[in-house]
Formats: sequence, structure tokens, C-alpha cells
Amino acid sequence: MIGLVALVGVSSYQVRAVMRAPHPGVRAVEALAATAPFFLLLFAATYFVTSQSAPDNFNVHALTRTDSLYFTVTVFSTVGFGDITATSQTARLLVATQMILNLLILGLGLRVFVGAIDIARQRHPHDD
Repeated sequence: MIGLVALVGVSSYQVRAVMRAPHPGVRAVEALAATAPFFLLLFAATYFVTSQSAPDNFNVHALTRTDSLYFTVTVFSTVGFGDITATSQTARLLVATQMILNLLILGLGLRVFVGAIDIARQRHPHDD
């Protein structure tokens, strides 16, 4: 929960920075380049801690940090190879939460950044 609050805070800061930037399109790309990895690392860390606290949360003995990042990226990209799967109800809820947030980030998140670009361009029509 603390990580999600931090993600919302970072995202809010990034949106405001895009709206104030002299080149909002470039600033939005920078913001996405900072926010997306933070989102992925947040879930990778959550999966790692979940696996360490109860190894039966996943079908492998205990996820390494690399396994956790790999699993997070496969869920994010919707590839889901199936070599690592959530086996407990807790882990499945975490994965389902990531899937829902993936959709929100891809849809709503991108729309927010595009809207911030539009607002910035309206405020400074000749800067870009």
C-alpha cells in the first residue's frame, strides 16, 4: 500500500511537471520512462517479499529477485509464459491487482499524460 501511495505521488508530480514544461511532449516521455519502471519494480518487490514469506505462494520454491522481475514483466506484457505461476489465493490476488492496474496505467495513465500535454500546449502555444 505504501508503494502504491508513492506511485500515485510520483505520478501526480510527473503530470504537474508535464503541464509546466516548455516542451511537454518530451517531458511526458521522460515521465513515463521514470514512472513505468517504478511501477514494475514495486510489483517485483512485492512478489519477492511474498515468495520469501511463504514459498508456496508460487509454483517455484522461492522467487529470486530476477525471478520476481521476470514474472512482473511477463504479467505486464500479458505474455504469461506459465513457467512461474501464482498458486496461493494471496499471490493470485496480487497478480490480479497488477493486471487491473496494468490496464489502468495503459489506458487512464496514458490519457492523463496526453491531457497534460494538451493543457501545456494550450498555455504555451508557441513553445513546441
